[in-house]
Amino acid sequence: MNAVKRDVEKSREEKIRTIGRHYGYDAQSRQLIEEMAELTQAINKYWRKDLECGKYIYNPWDGYMPDDSQEYWNLVEEIADVQIMLEQMKFFLAAVHRVNNIIDKKLDRQIERIENESR
Repeated sequence: MNAVKRDVEKSREEKIRTIGRHYGYDAQSRQLIEEMAELTQAINKYWRKDLECGKYIYNPWDGYMPDDSQEYWNLVEEIADVQIMLEQMKFFLAAVHRVNNIIDKKLDRQIERIENESR
């Protein structure tokens, strides 16, 4: 029981490291590929079933809200799976800060593009 309690008390980052160390890069990099494929399928299925192949434009800022369909929850779960695996990849590559810096630069660049479009 103490081991279970200790695991619950671990931070998300500690859990990512523990899982990564246990399975290793080879297994987890292959698992990431599988999870990304499942996410791709879930995105497509959500588009086909809930959005009826684009008949309903998904735009939560204009009042569209996703329902509680099986496709919606499957998509949310697959996003979580991929995010977990990506966090492990950052751990394996000792690239947490590097990835975050690149993300910031890319976001800033895209915001600049958007601002330039409206000029």
